[in-house]
Amino acid sequence: MYFDAQSALTLYKVNLQFSFRLCDLLRENALRWNEAGSRAVDTCAAELENATTRMLDASDWSRLALVSSDLYWKALQLQTRAVQHLAETTLSNHGSLSAATQEAVSAWQKEAAAALKETTGAMPISTTLQDYLQDYLHLLSPEGASARRKSTRSKPH
Repeated sequence: MYFDAQSALTLYKVNLQFSFRLCDLLRENALRWNEAGSRAVDTCAAELENATTRMLDASDWSRLALVSSDLYWKALQLQTRAVQHLAETTLSNHGSLSAATQEAVSAWQKEAAAALKETTGAMPISTTLQDYLQDYLHLLSPEGASARRKSTRSKPH
């Protein structure tokens, strides 16, 4: 079987583009997770700043105790929202990455098939594989197997 150098180069480029696309998708996914983490930290910092300001503004011990007791419930609400936001972010990021990866794989399959079709001179892939394996098919036939056995017996050890 003869492979055209230009077609092989085209197939190589298709595979390289696919690799770059997957790297880009992973980078975009990492950026989405980074943004989600930044929002969570910003929310936590804002809540901590708010609580600290309320404690500093307390004019007496009873007011300070009231603010302190309220912090537990605020923290619980914040953690509940954070867990909910994490679940939403996970589903959103997974869905986006999954859909984009499926599109990339589909495009790669089409481009690779076109490059292989060009490489094989528009022959079906089964014909191409048959041509490629033709040199080895005679070894699978009964005559080829007996010839192999004879050649291994006749060799001195």
